[in-house]
Parts: sequence; structure tokens; C-alpha cells
Amino acid sequence: MRPTRRGLAVLLVAAAAFVMGTRYGQAGLNAVAGPAVVLFLAATVQVLWSGPPTIDRDKPRRGYPGDERTVAFDADGNGLARLADEVPDGVDGDGRVTRSLPTTVRYDVTYTDRGPKQFGPVEAVVTDPLGLVRRQYTVDATTETLVYPPVYRIGGPKTFSRTLAPDAEDRQAFDRLREYVPSDSLRDVHWKSSAKRDEMLVKEFADHHSDQGLLVVGEADEGVADEMAAATATVAMAALEAGLTVELTVPGGTVSKGYGDTHRTRLLETLARTGAGETGRADAADILVTARETGVTVTIEGRRHRFGDVTTSRENPLAGGEA
Repeated sequence: MRPTRRGLAVLLVAAAAFVMGTRYGQAGLNAVAGPAVVLFLAATVQVLWSGPPTIDRDKPRRGYPGDERTVAFDADGNGLARLADEVPDGVDGDGRVTRSLPTTVRYDVTYTDRGPKQFGPVEAVVTDPLGLVRRQYTVDATTETLVYPPVYRIGGPKTFSRTLAPDAEDRQAFDRLREYVPSDSLRDVHWKSSAKRDEMLVKEFADHHSDQGLLVVGEADEGVADEMAAATATVAMAALEAGLTVELTVPGGTVSKGYGDTHRTRLLETLARTGAGETGRADAADILVTARETGVTVTIEGRRHRFGDVTTSRENPLAGGEA
């Protein structure tokens, strides 16, 4: 604990008044020195009594590079505090505020890179209301979130379009005709039957999930793991969307075959954390993603494609939400 500049000024004024009053017998100056010292001592006691603030954090929502999120925590205590939340690499934002305690701190951040991101600890400088004395604390209150790799829209060569992005109706089995309701798509109207019945009928499909599974393998040289993770995430998410079950192997681990929202989250979590390296399963892969310094390639059915050639845009179809 130490005095602030303002506190030092008060002490200097008090010391000067005391010396002048003692030397020249001016009691009025001592009347200035005494209250100033008392005020400083009271500020010191108040800061000591306040102690460090306690921090209760909310976990920031997960997301993708480019997503904006809000970081929030409650700071409980007494006095005035200057709080500085440590913002991790790969996240843009400013976690510095000055508030009277207790308070709730909220600030916006933007994710820029994939991977686990830890917010905190919080550096807290507590002062008295007059700003005479300060004491600095490091509050070890941290929380972690996860930034997934970017996912792009798939397209390009017919091999990819046929395997990873078939027409939606090809993935469903026709079930029956039923009456049209306003929420139905006009493309599902069975016009021939509607004309015969003099009322609009739509085709209804039974939910069908393909038993066909794909082993997606991603490998990368040092320094290009991010590119591998993005390409692998793109093809894995497209395969899930196509109704296929997906097994994943990357240097950071393996995710067993599965499908659905929970499985998608597991895939993205693994891809968010993986590093560079080989897997030993490249020969068994149905889809092999390889990231080298020269670029990223995707191999399917024995044909190698540049990753840029199998995407239609860099727009993330999953962005804006949490997997």
C-alpha cells in the first residue's frame, strides 16, 4: 500500500504547515496539519479495511473468429477500484474500468483466432473516495471460453458437391401427402395432386439419416495448424449437414463416429484445440485434409483439390451462434 500523488501532496502540505507552525508559532498552520494527517490516516485505515475485491465471473459464450461477445463479472468490495481484466491473445477488447464497489463490469470483445481463451486474472487497484491511498491486488479469478475454427461454405467440384452437399430431398424418404399450411414451402407443393383434389397438397418426408460414415483426417505442418483446422471443420460440418455420420482424427485427438448437434460440438471442440502434426491414419481417410506451407489440400476419392477450390465463400454458415 502506498499514497497516491494526491496523498503525497496532502502529506507534504501537512508537513510544511507543521514545520511552519512550530518554527513561527502560528497555531493556524498546525490546525491545517492536524486534520490533513488525520484525513490521510483515515484513508489508510479504510483501504486496509476494504481488502481485495471478490470477483464472480460469467463464462463468455463460445463462438467463431469474427464473433462479438460480452465479458461480464461482478466485483464486490468497498471503495473506489481501478479494475483491469486480462484479455487473452486472439481476442480484441479492453477490460479496464474504474468503478465504485460493488459493481458489475461488462465489456465487449471480438474473437480473432481459434483456441481456448482464458480471461483474467483481474488487477485491482483500490483507493479511498478521496484518492489519497492506493493498494494493488491481483485477484486470481479466471474463466475460459473456446473459439472454434472458421467454417466456410462448401461447393466446387462435382465430387464434393455430390458427396458433401447433396440435394436436401435426396436425403429424405417420401412419406405422404398432406394439406398445405402457411408455413410450408411452395417447393414442397405436389402440383399434380393438388390440381386433382382442388386443394393444395404438399409432400411430407420422413426424417432419414444416412448410415454412411466418413473418416475425416486432418494433418498439418508446424505453423499452419489453424488453416488445417478451418478446412477440416468445413468439410466435417458439410458432411454432417449432408446427413452423414462423421469420425474425426487430427493430431489433437479422435472423435468417434456420430451425428447431430452434440456430435458437431465435439468435433468443433477438438478442432479448436488441435495443433500441428501427423496422425498415422491418412491412408484410411475418406477425406484427408493436409496443410503445408505451400497451401491446404483436400483429398477425396483419390482426387486432391485445393481447399480454396471446394469453397464457394468465406462466409461462415454457423457464425453468430454457439455450437
